Amino acid sequence: MFVTSEPDLLLCLDRNDGTVRWKLALTPAGIPEPNTRQIVGNYQAPKDGSGLAAATPVTDGRNVYVLFANGLLGAVDLEGHRQWTTGIAAAPGTGYGRSASPLLVEGKLIVHMTNLYAFDPATGRQLWVNEDAKSSYGTPTACRVAGVDYLLTPLGDLVRAAGGQSAASGLGHTAHSSPIAGEGLLFFGDSTTTALRLHPALKDESVWTGMISGEVFGSPLLHDGVLFLTTGAGELFAFDARGKDALDPLIDGRALLEQTTASPAAYASLTLAGRYLFLASNSGEIVVLEATREARLVSRQKMPAGTGSSPVFSGGDMFLRDGDKLWCIGR
Repeated sequence: MFVTSEPDLLLCLDRNDGTVRWKLALTPAGIPEPNTRQIVGNYQAPKDGSGLAAATPVTDGRNVYVLFANGLLGAVDLEGHRQWTTGIAAAPGTGYGRSASPLLVEGKLIVHMTNLYAFDPATGRQLWVNEDAKSSYGTPTACRVAGVDYLLTPLGDLVRAAGGQSAASGLGHTAHSSPIAGEGLLFFGDSTTTALRLHPALKDESVWTGMISGEVFGSPLLHDGVLFLTTGAGELFAFDARGKDALDPLIDGRALLEQTTASPAAYASLTLAGRYLFLASNSGEIVVLEATREARLVSRQKMPAGTGSSPVFSGGDMFLRDGDKLWCIGR
C-alpha cells in the first residue's frame, strides 16, 4: 500500500499488517533545473487549501509516480529507490491549492497542474505541454474516440494523448470533480450535470442534462445504467444514465449524513465495492448503500476522526485514511 503524507513523504506499507516497509522524502533538492528547483521550493500552500499531498499516486507495477502541490513530480521504484525527480514551475491557477492526480495514458505520465503535461515515465522528460487546457481541482479522464486516445479535462478540453494537441473545448464543466467516461458517453457532474456523446469526427452531441442543488466535490459514479452523485452537504442524487434530453433525478437530494455541522460535510467521492456504495464524510461517518437505482441504506458506521479522501478496496479489505491514521477494515 502506497500513501503520501504531508508535506513531502511517500510511504510503502505492508497491506497485511500496516508495517512501514520504507518511507522517502521527495524534496526540491532533487530537481536538476535550478530555476524550477527554486520555484518549487518557494511554493506556499494556501492557508485553507488542500495541502501538498492531496493528489493520489499512480503505479505501473514498476514505479510509483507521486505529485505534490508545489510542482514536484517523482518516480520511486517498489523498493523505495528514487528513479527521477522533476518539477513544474507554472504559476498556480486555483485558489485552494492543487489536487488533480497524475494518471498513465498511452505510455505517458499525465499531470494537470495549471497546464496539461505529459512526461516519459522512464526518465521524467517532459514530452509535451498544452497551455490552453487549464486545470481545476479534479483529475482529467482518459477516453477513446475512433481508436484515438484523448484526455478530457474537468473544464471540458479534449486533448490528444499522443502529442498534446487540442481537439475540442467547452464540452462541459466541473468546478471540483472529475469527468468520467462510460457506456459510450462522457459525464460531467456538477450543479448542471450533463451527458454527451463524441462522434468519430469529434462532433459532440448533448444526450441529456439534469439539475441538482448544492455544490459537488466528489466525482460521479456510473454503475448499471445509473449515474450517482453526492454533494458537499452529503446529499445523494441519481440519474438514469441512458436517458434523453432534460432529466428529473431518480434520487433527488436524499440526505445521507447525520452529522452535517461541518461545511462542506463530505469531500470524498462515492465508491463502489461489490454490491455496495460507500461514502466517507469529513466528520467520520461511513454510509453504505445498495448499488441499485433505489440506493437503499444498508448501514451507517462512525470512524474516530473523519476524512476528505475516498476508500480503496482490494479483495475483502477496505483501506481508508481517517485523521492521521490509515485503517484496513475486513469483511
